Amino acid sequence: MNKIAELFKSITIFEIVLTTVVASALGVSFWGWTFVYEILKPVLKLSGLSYLVAGFWIFSSIFLSQIIRKPGIAIIASILAAFVESLLTQWGIMSVMWGIVQGFGAEIIFMLFLYRKWDLKVLILASISSASCSYLLDYYLYNYKNLSLEFNSIQFFSFVLSSIFFAGYLSDKFSKRLLKLGLLDQFLIAKNQ
Repeated sequence: MNKIAELFKSITIFEIVLTTVVASALGVSFWGWTFVYEILKPVLKLSGLSYLVAGFWIFSSIFLSQIIRKPGIAIIASILAAFVESLLTQWGIMSVMWGIVQGFGAEIIFMLFLYRKWDLKVLILASISSASCSYLLDYYLYNYKNLSLEFNSIQFFSFVLSSIFFAGYLSDKFSKRLLKLGLLDQFLIAKNQ
């Protein structure tokens, strides 16, 4: 735990600025993604697949954590992106609650690996944990207990699949691409190669 505390204390102003700027930009993109969600929702909702597009909202916590690799980044990034989104969407400040829950879900996995392991498997686990925490909030918020076990299972697993792709896989691919371009040389993702 001392190592984790040292990592947390070592967060630099440059890492905070990067997290703030990228998370804010992602918050705007989350607003844009809301239009995709609203267009597809009526078609997907009937079969319980409306969560197939929800995994993108988890991207900020996984992507920025993968780059910076320090405690708290998943929660901070997720809250910042959700806050910006809250200013632009119909969900308002409730978006921040989802941001807290999703960031916390990802942070648990990174903490379990002591912020040392950052391969695709860990990113996928963090995505699944984030989606699971988010779905649990939705379960209580939207009274999903009134839905059948089968319908809940379809919704939950569609969210998990979506988060694996949009948050885990794409975070891994984008961060590796940025790394090859030399844009991440000052972050732990480059130093731990």
